[in-house]
Amino acid sequence: MRYVLLLCLSVLLWSCGDDNAYDTDFDAGEDFTDSNIRVLSIDTMTVEMSTMKFDSLITSDATRILVGQYTDTVFGKTTASSYFELLPSSYSISNDAVFDSISLFLGYDNYYYNDTLQTSSIHVKRLTSKVKPPQGNSFYNTQSIAHESQDLGVISFTPRPLGGKDSVEIRLDESFGEDLFERIQNKNISTNDQLREYFKGVVLQPGEDDNGAVLGFSTTSGNTYLRLYYSTRETEEATVKYTDFTITTGNSPATFFNGIVSEDSNTLFSNLTSHKTLLSSSDTGNRTFIQSGRGLATRINFPSVRSLYDIQGTGTVLSAVLKIKPANTYYDKNLSLRDTLNIYVVDQNNDISEQLTTSESTALQAILNRENQEFNEVYFEVPLGTYLERLLTATREDRSSIILIPNEYSSSIDRMVLNGENNVDYKATLEVIYAVYDENQE
Repeated sequence: MRYVLLLCLSVLLWSCGDDNAYDTDFDAGEDFTDSNIRVLSIDTMTVEMSTMKFDSLITSDATRILVGQYTDTVFGKTTASSYFELLPSSYSISNDAVFDSISLFLGYDNYYYNDTLQTSSIHVKRLTSKVKPPQGNSFYNTQSIAHESQDLGVISFTPRPLGGKDSVEIRLDESFGEDLFERIQNKNISTNDQLREYFKGVVLQPGEDDNGAVLGFSTTSGNTYLRLYYSTRETEEATVKYTDFTITTGNSPATFFNGIVSEDSNTLFSNLTSHKTLLSSSDTGNRTFIQSGRGLATRINFPSVRSLYDIQGTGTVLSAVLKIKPANTYYDKNLSLRDTLNIYVVDQNNDISEQLTTSESTALQAILNRENQEFNEVYFEVPLGTYLERLLTATREDRSSIILIPNEYSSSIDRMVLNGENNVDYKATLEVIYAVYDENQE
């Protein structure tokens, strides 16, 4: 291990006082300030990186509808579909009303991933089973619900999630709309339970051959809804009216979720059949991988942290920053990078135990440093001072690790390739500022 002695005391004072930069709970007490102090910069501690995959993710708490499909050479084909029931606010249609048409409106929520210049398709299919979890109250990304094979409605279009139209309108089968209209008008359907028996909900699916973008649509009632149009003659001219059916999120049991699946038999991840299985960076070209929605995460541990005890004297971690570079050739304007990653702690079985936070309980994040982006020198800075100090001072061996995942992990399909600890382009490096005091004097 190589140590670099920092002779300037101002480095120590700055390290102690800047929580945002270094995330440390270090408190310079009397014993510390009255001692001879050495401040060491260490950048040769062992870092071990790997890729893991969660068995499944809860997606019934997702913040958006996801639908679309794309294929890339690393992650294979990723397909997102959305399942939900639709309920009206009232079951009142006047007897003199006449059916007009029925459409599903999907309001963009500004999220998309991959190429929106390619044509996308959305197939609306009628569910044949109710939107109810088979167990518990939640749905997972790997689940699906039985549905009819024929389309209730379909559209092919060029997405415009940013600017352009605010929503996508999909005209639905008129015979279905007229039948639904008549059942409500004739009071054959007047409650939610009666509607669920007749119309259990829909699934939105991309086209089988689509290779463009996964799109995000809002779940709020003002943006996404099924609209049943009809008209009445309250005057000489017909008056157009409608009844809206909307998605309900936050239900228990859930009545909405996204299904996200991947065809990965020819990818590096085909052997990740359990969340306890690890794919070492050394076995994947010194790279690790992340993909939201699907459950891939980068796992990192620091097996040599206790070697700091080999340094003579009493010491403390003032700061620790892990620097990891996204692999240059695996991102572009379509497969874009996010500016932050969340940091979680997992145990030896890769079960999440907590999210890393500051002493003020603010979530810590890995931040993408873009200062030299024009030279492709971008890298994530992961603040780990508090975490390493905890590993160092634990009363017994701490076998935990950290994982890096994007924000909205269950509501997006962002993917990322990171350079590992031995990558020749830019290896992941842990930079530790370590203060030593009460050192025995010769």
